[in-house]
Amino acid sequence: MALQGPSGKLAGSAGRAKLWVPVDSRLQKAIATPRIQSQASELVQLALRALDDLKRLDESLYERFVGSRDAPLDPSASAVSLRKLWETTFSGLLALLTFIRSLEGEKRETAPPIDEAASFDFGDLEGGAPAQGSNELDLGSLDVGNLLEGFGEQGPEGDTEKWARVIDKVLSIEYGLRSQQTEARARMDVALGANETNQVLGLLDDTCSSASEGVHALVGAVYETFVPDINPATVVPGYLTSLGRALLVRRGLAELATNLGPYNEVLQGEDLGRHPEALATIRETLKTFVGSVVCRAMRPADRWQMVEFERDLSSQPASVARLTSEGLVKYLDSLGSINQREVLLVHDQRALEQMRESLANARQLVDISPRTAAEMMDRAYQAAQRLRGRGPNTDQLVIQLERYAPTSSNPSESSQFLERLEAVLAASGS
Repeated sequence: MALQGPSGKLAGSAGRAKLWVPVDSRLQKAIATPRIQSQASELVQLALRALDDLKRLDESLYERFVGSRDAPLDPSASAVSLRKLWETTFSGLLALLTFIRSLEGEKRETAPPIDEAASFDFGDLEGGAPAQGSNELDLGSLDVGNLLEGFGEQGPEGDTEKWARVIDKVLSIEYGLRSQQTEARARMDVALGANETNQVLGLLDDTCSSASEGVHALVGAVYETFVPDINPATVVPGYLTSLGRALLVRRGLAELATNLGPYNEVLQGEDLGRHPEALATIRETLKTFVGSVVCRAMRPADRWQMVEFERDLSSQPASVARLTSEGLVKYLDSLGSINQREVLLVHDQRALEQMRESLANARQLVDISPRTAAEMMDRAYQAAQRLRGRGPNTDQLVIQLERYAPTSSNPSESSQFLERLEAVLAASGS
């Protein structure tokens, strides 16, 4: 794979020509050493191109899933197609990892040599002759102040030292990403051998999400070292971590279920006169959701299922749409399994621990230091907000918190708000 440097115009990836991604000028200005500036720029450029390849997988997986539903491929053709998709998706990542591996050799080559002339020679202490022309140590000729000046201090860190720290970080990340790729590729081969196409699609999605986080960490390592005042997230606009994506989908699905529930109940009721309005609202609500960023962030199979529901409801007569609407509500309820994803289990546990600790402190301070107690309750409230979508009961209590948050330092209001926060904690199974 041939790549041109920062001054080049094109770079090849899996047989495709791409425009070279421009690097933030603030990063280039922060690095004075031309060689390090060039290498840091190339690292960021390759990372951004890798993220661009990874980002395309969402649509590729969705289109492939839809295609397999409409016109299933035979197993051999499907395996060839999926391997090609894998190569296309991770080609930019592999180019990035190859470049990082090359930095390891350069780090060894450019390590500063030991200055033997400046080392201490202890041989003269073992009975050796004193220095010629001097039999005494003349303390008066030495300026002790100058000797002590700067003792224990270090000069400002230069580009070479900073770049060495970056290389250490990115080599660690490279090792994790490469190991992940090797393991995932082996699992894909096993799944393809068993004709488990859907398992491969899920593996692609999971591997892409974790790889995106790793590449984003590489970009962050460069910017945090050379331009710490710049938030690395702004360098990669629109980037969502796997946690951010899961939280977005969980909350969006919970809101959709809450909005559809009452209208579905009307549609299932016996008052036929109310059916047309309820069905129209369900259709419009689902249409809006299918076109939203939440739906696009869903896994391909779930996203396709939502599209199918929307298509069916938009064309079915009311008598049939009633059954479809009921199936939709039950399907949304089944998507509550998103709470079992590892990334959300860890997140929720941390949020609950923060709530528990903050509320325990607030309970002790509510009468002694109302202001500090209010700060603790606000911290618990923010943690509770991050649990939105975890369950209907919890969501209802969290929504009530927004209406009953104290607007003054009234002790009774604070106590009531504290009790409502503790109710959220209890409903969350803690």
